[in-house]
Amino acid sequence: MTVEIRPATAADIDAIRDIAEDSWYAAYGGILDPETIAIAIAEYYDPALLEAAVDLDEIVLYVAETDDVVGFASAEQTWADEVELHTIYVRPDRWGEGIGTALFERVRSWARERDVDRIACGVLVENVIGIGFFEAIGFHRGRETDAEIAGEIRSEREFEYYL
Repeated sequence: MTVEIRPATAADIDAIRDIAEDSWYAAYGGILDPETIAIAIAEYYDPALLEAAVDLDEIVLYVAETDDVVGFASAEQTWADEVELHTIYVRPDRWGEGIGTALFERVRSWARERDVDRIACGVLVENVIGIGFFEAIGFHRGRETDAEIAGEIRSEREFEYYL
């Protein structure tokens, strides 16, 4: 299987929303109630918001494509020395195939082009799938903080990857 990682376009928005929804229910289904997930998907993956993100220079949005779009990642340079990894999601039926790692490799390459020292991200402390993924690709655990998801405060673990 060949995976192509490329910049997202407006034509990818529906696939990105579908992947986000499937991934949220798969990863957070036992953590967040379905109503919270539905609100978060509607808020974070609003088509107008995604369309704007596709055209922003400050944010990168990549998709992983085989025969169709099977994953996506987004990141932003938030400090002179740091890139924040906002998302990496892959269709749950494709987990374990290296697609998330390929997306991360592209984000890492972009971060290196920007001369930053590290990539940071946050993962809900109950999200064992996400934590396992980030630790497997070399991220280091940081402190625990609070994150708001659809008006609900949850504990989140900070992770850093040093370039």
